[in-house]
Amino acid sequence: MSDILKNLIEINTINDEENEKIRAYIKSLLKNKSFDFQEIGEEKEKVLVAKRGNPTVAFCCHTDTVDKSVYWTKEALKLTEDKDNYYGLGVSDMKGGTAALLEVVTTLPIDIPCMLCFTYDEEISFKGITELIKNNINLPDTVIFPEPTDLVPAIANKGCIEFSITFHGKSAHSSTPELGENALYKALDFIKEVKDFATELRKEKLPLYEVPYTTFNLSKINGGGEINKVPDTCEITFDFRTITKEHNKKIIGKIEELTKKYQGKASILNNLNAAVTNKKEVIEKIETITTKKAIGLNYVTEASFLPDKNIIILGPGPITAHQKDERIQKESFNKCQEIYRKIILEQQ
Repeated sequence: MSDILKNLIEINTINDEENEKIRAYIKSLLKNKSFDFQEIGEEKEKVLVAKRGNPTVAFCCHTDTVDKSVYWTKEALKLTEDKDNYYGLGVSDMKGGTAALLEVVTTLPIDIPCMLCFTYDEEISFKGITELIKNNINLPDTVIFPEPTDLVPAIANKGCIEFSITFHGKSAHSSTPELGENALYKALDFIKEVKDFATELRKEKLPLYEVPYTTFNLSKINGGGEINKVPDTCEITFDFRTITKEHNKKIIGKIEELTKKYQGKASILNNLNAAVTNKKEVIEKIETITTKKAIGLNYVTEASFLPDKNIIILGPGPITAHQKDERIQKESFNKCQEIYRKIILEQQ
């Protein structure tokens, strides 16, 4: 059993509860390894940056986890194992990848360049990576994110744009609906046009992704009250998962147009662009090291905050993030260490 993985699992970083403790533990592992440390943040949660030399590759790991569900059958904050697997909260997302990285870095000669970034609040608001960017930390051209990918290299992830729209009408008794203005009808007409627009967007495809087009999901409709009253307010929320940053721009323009048409008020809750690595030599090298063809991910990662970098998302598997009895395979954990070691030693 990996002592590093065991100790990471035992630190409670649900909603960054023990962020200070995990930073202190990581610093203790890298002590006397010629790293310079920098901690970024003002509250108890901070980003930890460890750097030595002038690396051409950096690793960016988030240290927080989601809470465990009531369906767990194992002790979540304790690393357990069977013949083939490790179990524990965050072992897939992403303490397994982080531990594999630390296992490698702590055994490398101290003259090998390395840069490691440990962020917080990835699971909810991306505050950690935002803090890293805001402080203008000088990152190398290539950044690797040890998210769970079952050792398949991902060189892209989709973007995400989320909206909340409120429609206002005029209340009246349902026996005289013509004296009112039904906010639900406005919302329904708006939704119909957004669905038609989303269908048009689907005609543009990127085979890199398993779902190769921009998707639309209506997540909430909230409005109305008494059955005999014309409703005067309605709120809806929805998101798009986008294949290109151009789609984000196009979507914003369309939603502004339709919001004005139906007299609504729009709020953009999140607006993250797709992250895509196009540099051929970077893609070819990671495919050679992993012996697997690179793919794109349908969901968002911290890579979306680094649009100008060559991003690689790569970690152990299977991908059991946010599932009960979260696990990774021991073989995958060990193989992940070999891959990270090659990446660091073969920096260009």
